[in-house]
Formats: sequence, structure tokens, C-alpha cells
Amino acid sequence: MSTSVSMASTKRTRGKDDQDIRARILGAALRLFCQLGFDGASLSAIAKEAGVAQPHTYYYFENKYELWKEAIAPPFNELMRHPSSADDLKDLTPLQSFRVQMRRMIGAAIDNLEIMHIYIHESRNPGPRLDYLLDQYFTPIHSRIERGIREISDEAAPNPVFILSSVIGATHFFFSSPALLARVHSTEVNDTDVRAAFIDFVIDQVMHASGNAAS
Repeated sequence: MSTSVSMASTKRTRGKDDQDIRARILGAALRLFCQLGFDGASLSAIAKEAGVAQPHTYYYFENKYELWKEAIAPPFNELMRHPSSADDLKDLTPLQSFRVQMRRMIGAAIDNLEIMHIYIHESRNPGPRLDYLLDQYFTPIHSRIERGIREISDEAAPNPVFILSSVIGATHFFFSSPALLARVHSTEVNDTDVRAAFIDFVIDQVMHASGNAAS
């Protein structure tokens, strides 16, 4: 009886250790892929960043590409949930619903800046990984947001792609430049009030550009 209990305890401990090592590798991989890109982040560097022996990377992941896909998935999947057609939006007007969805999407983008870092690295050398990003994540996200902008825009509104690109560019620059904004503009991007004011401003600009300035 005691032997069975001991073996079960050992398996649980081993399973927990496996999960911990795997999570550490994924976290380290995401950080280095963001900083250095796919080609710049070697498996040995990822293992060192994770604090594990390099063979662990081969044990837990088939190859570097599979590690890359799994490491980048969490921030992208988080953004994929925004905007959404959640039940709490069903009683809102189209404009109200759009505002809520934009607020959620911008908030998710701020919380997952790794998305743009990964995209920028891959766009410098277009290939299968960029195709994967576009097919798996960016195309469905952008298409959904663009469709939402079109639905609330009047005939005189600019191309929705211009509006969407402005939102993405402004958000990425503002929240990826904390040192610059703090030193030059005395603005702390991590302040919750600053974050809320920025999101409000961007949404107001989208509404204005779409012909809904008074909404």
C-alpha cells in the first residue's frame, strides 16, 4: 500500500516538474523571440534564459518552429478574444457595442505588446512564419475589426484600414516607449489613469473618423 502511494506521489511530483520546466521554456522563448526574433534566439540561449539544460528543449518540443508557435500563442489567443460578440453586448446599440469591443481590443493589445514585436521581426523576412501569423491570427482579427468599422462608418469616412492602422500604430508606439514618454513628456504609460485616458482618446478618434463624432 505504501509503495503504491509513494509511486503515485512520485508521478505527481514528476508531472508538476515537467509542467514547470515546460512553462519556463515557453516563457523564456517568448521573451527572446520578442527581443531577438526567431533566427536570433537560439535554443541554447532559450535554455539558458529558462535556467534549464539545453536537451530539455528537444525533450519538450519537436523543433524550434514548434516551440515558436507554442510560445507566441498565449498573447495572440488573448487578443483573438477581442473584440467578441459576448452575451453582455447583445442589448447594446451597434455604436455602444463597437465602443465596448474597441476598448477590450485595445486593452488586450496593451497587455500583449509581444504581438507587435513578433510581427515586426517576421515582417522583415517574409516567409512561412509570417504566413502562419497572418493566417492564424492577424487576418481574422483585422477582418473582424475592419468589418466593425465599416458597419458604423458613413459614406464620407476614410478607408477603414487607415483607421485600424492608426489605432494599432498609436497603441504600439505609446505603450512600447515608456522611457521616451516619461523623460520627454513626463507621461507614465503604466499609470492606470493614463491608460484609460489613452484608450478613451483613441476610441473618440475612431468615432470621429467614422462620422460618429457626437456618439
